[in-house]
This record gives sequence, C-alpha cells and structure tokens, in this order.
Amino acid sequence: MDKKTLKKLEFDIIQTRLSELTYFEGGFNHVMEMVPLSDYELVLKRLDETEEAMEFLRYEEPTFFSNLNLIYSQVKKARVRGILNAHELLDIYYILKASRIAKKSIDPDKYKQLGLISFIIEDNYGLQNMISKAITEDGEVRDDATPQLRSIRSQINTYKNRIREYLQSFIRSEHNQKKLQDVLITERDGRYVIPVKQEYRYDIRGIIHDESASGATVFVEPISVVEHNNKIRSLQLEEKREIEKLLLELSSEVALIGDDLLNNLQCLSLLDYIFARGKLAYKQNAFRPIINHEGIIEINRGKHPLIGEDAVPLNVEIGKKFDVLVITGPNTGGKTVALKTIGLLSVMAMCGLFIPAREGSKISIFKSIYVDIGDEQSIEQSLSTFSSHMKNIIDIIDKADNNSLVLLDELGAGTDPTEGASLARVILEKLQAQKAKVVVSTHQSELKNFAYQTERVENACVEFDPVSLSPTYELTIGTPGQSNAFEIANRLGLKQELVNRAKELVPETDREISEMIRDLKDSRYKYNTLVSKLELDKEIIEKEKKELTRLKQEFFAQEEQVLKKAREEADSYLRGVKAEADTAIKEFKEVLKNQDISQDKVTRWHEIEESKQKLKNISIPKPTPKFKKEYIKSNDKAEIKLGDYVFIKSIKQKGYVLEKMQDDFLVQVGILKINVDQDDVMLSESPEARQSKMKNDSFLHKAKSISKEIDLRGKLAEEAIEEIDKYLDDASLVSLDSVRIIHGKGTGALRKAVRAYLKNHHHVKEFRDGHYNEGGFGVTVVELK
Repeated sequence: MDKKTLKKLEFDIIQTRLSELTYFEGGFNHVMEMVPLSDYELVLKRLDETEEAMEFLRYEEPTFFSNLNLIYSQVKKARVRGILNAHELLDIYYILKASRIAKKSIDPDKYKQLGLISFIIEDNYGLQNMISKAITEDGEVRDDATPQLRSIRSQINTYKNRIREYLQSFIRSEHNQKKLQDVLITERDGRYVIPVKQEYRYDIRGIIHDESASGATVFVEPISVVEHNNKIRSLQLEEKREIEKLLLELSSEVALIGDDLLNNLQCLSLLDYIFARGKLAYKQNAFRPIINHEGIIEINRGKHPLIGEDAVPLNVEIGKKFDVLVITGPNTGGKTVALKTIGLLSVMAMCGLFIPAREGSKISIFKSIYVDIGDEQSIEQSLSTFSSHMKNIIDIIDKADNNSLVLLDELGAGTDPTEGASLARVILEKLQAQKAKVVVSTHQSELKNFAYQTERVENACVEFDPVSLSPTYELTIGTPGQSNAFEIANRLGLKQELVNRAKELVPETDREISEMIRDLKDSRYKYNTLVSKLELDKEIIEKEKKELTRLKQEFFAQEEQVLKKAREEADSYLRGVKAEADTAIKEFKEVLKNQDISQDKVTRWHEIEESKQKLKNISIPKPTPKFKKEYIKSNDKAEIKLGDYVFIKSIKQKGYVLEKMQDDFLVQVGILKINVDQDDVMLSESPEARQSKMKNDSFLHKAKSISKEIDLRGKLAEEAIEEIDKYLDDASLVSLDSVRIIHGKGTGALRKAVRAYLKNHHHVKEFRDGHYNEGGFGVTVVELK
C-alpha cells in the first residue's frame, strides 16, 4: 500500500494525532513508521496490544516514560571508551529506571501481549543505583559521589568562605569604600575580585584581572587573597580529575551492558507506541473491530475520525450479499466522505488501531487498497482531470485482485455522459470479474440500472432533503440516489410550466426509473415512520408499566401498614381482656379459699367465662396472599416439640410451645399463654429462621457478585452518588475491607463530589488517592469500617 494512497485517505493526519500522544522519540518513530498490515494473525496481535493498553490506562498513566531520550549515541560513545558527561549518564539512568518500573508494573498474567514485551526487558538496578548516587536530577555530579570528591569540595568551600569573609570585611571598611565602584564581591576567571575605581587602581595591592567597557572600573584581586584563590584553583583541578575518573568508571559500566540498554530502549519505544494507540482509542471513543480475511466490511454507525463527534454516523456493508456498491446522490452530499471513511477505518484497523464505530463492526484484511479520489488534474504531465483519473483506474485494474479494496470517486465524470457511463460500467464489470471489493460514487444514472440488473452489485444513496435543499449525509443501502434538480429549481423560483416542460423532455425510461425510486423512498419513509411510532408507543407502555409497578408497591406497603395497625389494636385489646380475666380469677380464688361465694362473685365468674369466649371469637385481619407464603406447609399430625413455632388455626395466630400436655399445648402468643387443642396447631417457620435464611441468601448472592471496584466515569455527580451509596452498603454487608472508586481525572468535578460524599458516610473509615499503580488521582481508595 503506497504512501500516495494513504495520503489520499488522510492517514498521515491520524499518524500526527497519534504521535502527539507518545512520551518520547522512541514511540514517535514507531508511529511515523506505522503501515497497514496484511497478515491476519499480526493484525489480531496488534489489536490485542491496543486492548491491553486501554485496560492498563483504566488504572494508571504510564508516566515512567517521562524524561526518556534515545541513547544510541551514548552507548556508542561508551563502547569506544569515551567518557559520558553527567547529562548523558542521566539519560542512561532514566532508561534503566523506566525499564525497572515497566517490568514491575506490567503483570504478564493480566496483560499477555504487553507482558511478552516487558519480559525481555533487562533490569539492572546496580548501575541505576550507581548513577543515582553520583548524578543529581539536574545533571550535576553530587558532592558525595566519592569520599575524595566530598573532601575536595569541602576544602574548596572552606577557602571560598574565608575569601568572602576577608573581602566582606575589606569592602565594609570606611577607608576602602571611597576607592570602590560598588560595594560587592564578584568573580573573574573563577577568582574572587572587587570593583575598584580607575583612579585608585594602584592604591590597592593586588592583581588586575579585568576592567569595565567604559574603563571606569577595574577588577582587582587583593594580594591577601591570591594565595587562597590559588589553592582553590588547584583544588578545582583535583576535582576535575576526580569527576573524570568517576564518569569514566560509570561509562565503562554502560559499555558492558550496552546491548541490554539498546534492547530496553526498543521495548520501551514499542510500549510507548502501544499506549499511544490505547489513548487514541479513548480519545476517539473507538471500539475494537472484528477482523476477518473474507472481504467482509460491516461498519455500524462509523464516524470519520478527523471529523469527530460532528460526523454523521455511517452504516455500510460489503462482501456478504454484494461485492460492488454504487453510491449516488447530489454534490456535497457526503459521497466522498463515505468513501474516505470506509478506506480510513479499514487502514486504521489493519494498523492495530481501534475504530470510531459501534462494537461488532467488521473490517476485512486486504492485501492492497486502491483509491481514486479528488481532482487528479496534472499540469506537469499535461493531463486533464478525466485523463488523470483514467490513468489511475487503468493502473488499479492491472493490479486489483480478490484481496483488494477499490474506492473510486465520481467514476465516469469529466467527459461525455454517455461515453463516461459506458466506460464506468465496463470498469465495474472488470473489477467484479477480478473479485475485488469495490465502492464507487457516481452521477451516472446508467450505473443505477447496472446495479439493479447485475448480481452482487447494489445501489446506495446519500440522502438529500428537498425541503431545506441540503444533504443529510446519511447513507442508505438498497436505494439509488434520486435527481433533485426539478425540486430544487422549483423551490428556487423557476416557473412551474418550465419545470413541467423539462420533465417532459426526460426520456420515458428515465422518468419511470425516477418514479420507481420516488415510490420506493415513499415506502421506506412510511415504514420508518411506522417503526418510529411503534418505538414511541413502546416507550409510553414501558413508562406506564413502571408507574403501575410503583402504584402496586405503594398499595402493598399501605396494606401492610393497615394490617400492622390492626394487629397492634388486637394485641392491645387482648392484653386488656387478659388483665381483666387475671384479676377476676384472682378474686375468685380468694373467694373459694374463704368459702365465701356470694352472688356478686358468681356474676363475676360468668364475666370471666364471657371474656374467654371473646378471646376465642377475636377476628384478626386475614393476611394477603403474599403473607400466606410465610407459613410452612406441613402435616398437621407432625410431631411438635417444646420450643417449636406453631400456627393456631382457630385464631390464625402464631406462637411458641411452652408445655405439652396429654391432649393440648400451652402456647405463648405475644404476651398471652393459651391452652390449645393438638388438632388446632401446625408447625410454622419461625421469624428468626426466616430472617436468617433471607440474610444468608442475600449475603451469599452479594458475596459472589460484588466487585472490589466501581467505575463511575462518564456519570453525573448525582447519579454517581446513588451508585456509591448502594455499592458501599453491599460491600459492608460482605465485609470487604477496602474498595476502589474509579472516577477518572477529567475536570476533577466528579472526584470532588465523590470525596465530599465519602467524608460523612457511615460505612467509611478513611479514604485516599490511589497510588501510581492503583490509578493515581483518577481513583479513590476507601477503607471500610
């Protein structure tokens, strides 16, 4: 696939945008050398790499690529026993540091393809540590790089301090100040001097090192500091020799592992390139295409990557039911954009890039892609637009085969319409015979007929709105484009009789075809309108369904409240009656004890009997069917033991068995103790057992399904807070100790809202930003109570 074809598809702009996402020159070079691949397995491998890079980027940014430079010249210099300076050694240090972090950060079990690259990286922490101890991040040799260097620099500082102290005392002296141009100490050629007025140059004993441009000032080194300055110069020479010795030692170490360093550089460059592909996919909201080598293209809502979100989504397919697609429509209607989108997305996928189209979109691997798009007029070769197009097309016909994708823009244009249409048809027949996949745009009406009459050739059109006189840029497959010249002319003010006369001059066959296309579009419009109406009705029904569900839930909630209130009132009544009965029984026993049974007491006994009868006749509101499900269906004759939870059929209440007698049980119902016949009870599930079962079921379900992280990127703050609240409840239920909330970096608004909410949450013990291997500022790690 030549560079000229890629440039016509504007692939060079994709390369530029991708290169801007690399960290250093190594990744940049890979981007600029990127070409489409025709090897099916290799394309799948590249797409796997991009997918793993996107997964890695979800959690952290690979900032270990920062500060990297190419080190080919440094390694070459070290191999010939050259001495690398501090900045060159610092470049080596950053390569070693990035290699170690990359190898540590990329888990080969999680990232298979990236792991294969990081696996061959050699980690040499020894040299990295040596350089780190010798060189600062500013590219300077450290004072404590060696004991000798520390001693030398300490002496230099001591002598400098002494000189400064002496000179400070000298310039503060009132006797000397009149002789000085400025009250300051400066340096000339590494020696401390003072600025003296020209007229006093001989009044101060010392060495003159320099004078000002005007000659008014001379810079004198007083004789009393000459010896100290000489000592400093001597120590500086020793310092230089010690530094050269140190740099030579480090350079020798670099030479020993030169091959490993270059190998690491290549690995880091490749990783930088791969991560740039992942970042581009996020930036373009792109998805992984499904790759095939059968010539099938199915793009679902694809967008031209250089137009972005403003692009009209393209739905197109070729290779299944047909191999040649003929696109017709008005000028500026988007035919050329459609061709470029098909070609560019195919090229991107073959480079291992994700494409801005819906998931499930299919792209075929082609051995070659041929393009004839745009104005091909050549002044240098004295070729007209038509001649230049024909020259390109002839070359395409000679090379195209069953592994080729051919994109032809305005086929048959630039010459006599009849002859142009005939040539266009012959060209398409030839390309079809060669089994190439062809997408062509044209104005030739004859090619519409060709598409109707020929197997595996299909019509398509770029839609046009005759009311607004503007294209919609939507591609419709199965319908040819319709000429809108008469409608446009009429809308612009051409008299109706002239428009009618023009219609009469159109050949009958063309009129019939035009009417057929119009009827077909009307039918399609009616169909689409009906589908839209059905979708709207479906949406309304769904809303009504949700509202009915809500009302049903409210009804059951109110029903439960009513039943609860009724039970409370019944329990209160029962407690009152029992208290009254207990009092009466107590009084009756006292009467029996004293053998003093009066008529009043007998009457009181009858009242007790009536109270007992009332207890039996109390009607408890009948539970709704959903409460009936709480009862255990068991055999009435099942053995009932002390402590069992039972259902009393006559009064429809539940209680615990306190005592088992010969023919009945003593049952605790609320605060009452009631004697009940054995045939009047049946086993039931206790509230404790039911609650424990429900809790265990909920716990097991959540424990199996809950993740240790929640992804909130792309959500509004209010929506995110609702999800966090439920998620933290679930996480606390299954006793997670910590969780990660992924909110991304972005503008920081979502991060701020999340952290504000977490401050007062009852499940939260503390929270912090993620470490670099946890997602950095794009993740908040929460410790739960």
